[in-house]
Amino acid sequence: MRVAIIEAARELFAKFGYKKTTMEDIAHALRKGKSSLYYYFKNKEEIFQAVIEQEKDILFTELNKVVDSDLSPKDKFKEYVITRMKTIHMLENYMKVLKDDALGVYDFFDKLRGKGEAEEAALLTRMLEEGQKDNSFQVKNIHMAAVAIAIALKGLEGPLFQAMDNFDDFKIQIDNILNILFFGIVKR
Repeated sequence: MRVAIIEAARELFAKFGYKKTTMEDIAHALRKGKSSLYYYFKNKEEIFQAVIEQEKDILFTELNKVVDSDLSPKDKFKEYVITRMKTIHMLENYMKVLKDDALGVYDFFDKLRGKGEAEEAALLTRMLEEGQKDNSFQVKNIHMAAVAIAIALKGLEGPLFQAMDNFDDFKIQIDNILNILFFGIVKR
C-alpha cells in the first residue's frame, strides 16, 4: 500500500503541484479513505518526501547504469551528463524541488541533497579514476575535480533544461560543455 500511495501522490504532485494536492486527493486516487494514508504517513509533506526520494533513487539508478557501462571514460562522461539531464527533466517533482530549492521552500531537501551530492561525487570519482587508469584523463586531484564537475552540472541544469525542448540544441550544448570540461578554454 505504501508504494501505491507514493505512486498515486507522485502523479498528483506532478500534475497539480505540492500545494494544490491534498491528502483527500491522494486517498481518492487510490479509492481509499484518508485514514489509510495516515497509517503509512504522518502528513502530506512526508508523502512528498517519499516521492522525491523515490525520484532521486530513479535518477541514481540511471546514473549507476552509465558508470557501470563498458563505454570509454570520455564517452561515459558524455552519456552521464545526457542521462543526468534527461532523467532529471523527466522526474517532474524532483525538478520542481530543484527549482524551488533556491527559495528554501522544502526543509527536508537539504538532507536529501547532501546524500545526493555525496552519491554523485562518488560516481564522478569512479569515472575520473577509470579515465586516469587508462590514460584518458589527467587529473591532479580527483576528489576536487569530482566536486567541481558536480557543481558545474548543477549550475548548468537551468540552461540545459531550456535547450531540452529541441534535442539537437541540447546535444550541441552538451558537446560544448564537455569540450570545455575536457579541453578547457586555453588556446593550444
